[in-house]
Amino acid sequence: MKFNHRIFFTLLFIFSLCCYGQTKEPTHSNIRYSKEYERSVLDLWLAESDKPTPLVINFHGGGFRIGDKRFFNRSPMLKKYLTEGVSFASVNYPFVQQVDGNYSTILEHTTESVHFLIKNAKKFNIDPNRISVMGNSAGALITCYLGHARKLGIKSIFPIQQPKGTPLLIPFFRKDGPAVMVYNRSGKNDPIHHPDFAVMVKERCKELGVECQAYGVQGTGLDQLPRDKNLHDLAMNFFRKSWKVNKRKKK
Repeated sequence: MKFNHRIFFTLLFIFSLCCYGQTKEPTHSNIRYSKEYERSVLDLWLAESDKPTPLVINFHGGGFRIGDKRFFNRSPMLKKYLTEGVSFASVNYPFVQQVDGNYSTILEHTTESVHFLIKNAKKFNIDPNRISVMGNSAGALITCYLGHARKLGIKSIFPIQQPKGTPLLIPFFRKDGPAVMVYNRSGKNDPIHHPDFAVMVKERCKELGVECQAYGVQGTGLDQLPRDKNLHDLAMNFFRKSWKVNKRKKK
């Protein structure tokens, strides 16, 4: 039976809708960060604070063909840490069928969302020196691109379900790039999110001397999650560590 990628990503998209509970509506919806594409919009959840807050930017998955920023409003990380002073953004981007099949165009276009948020940091009470990026599947590729292929001041990245396009991004990883926490929940029977792609990231970071925490299921060459931590708490601790390191360097 031939593997049908369209059906796979559709099912993955539907599954993502069922995995989260009650929604957390954004402070601002459909903010336009670029006039170039209809989907060049983002949602923003702003933490209440007298001082500028750190920001976590999320990019959805879906094989660059489906998916939407709206589903981040069900994220356990968002619901827990927004009240603890962390702001969040969730970003849409053009699909591959809207850019004549050019994936590089999508990756480059996503930089506009980061530029927009940094430019408007004061308006949104965001600390531009404490920004981290995360994303699932296609969003994981975007996450790696924004963190290492471009110098945008991002402090840490959290790619989830590192997919098969990873080998194309490995050459972009750099010594002075942000710290990486990569997580794959798939076993070796998943051709799209094979754990070897996460291992590639881990090994490249080791070569460069870049901090990297790599987690996955047993038998994949990746560390298993600590029993006393869930994934979202572990990721937030990772983000916060990178923000504190930045503060010390600034002093």
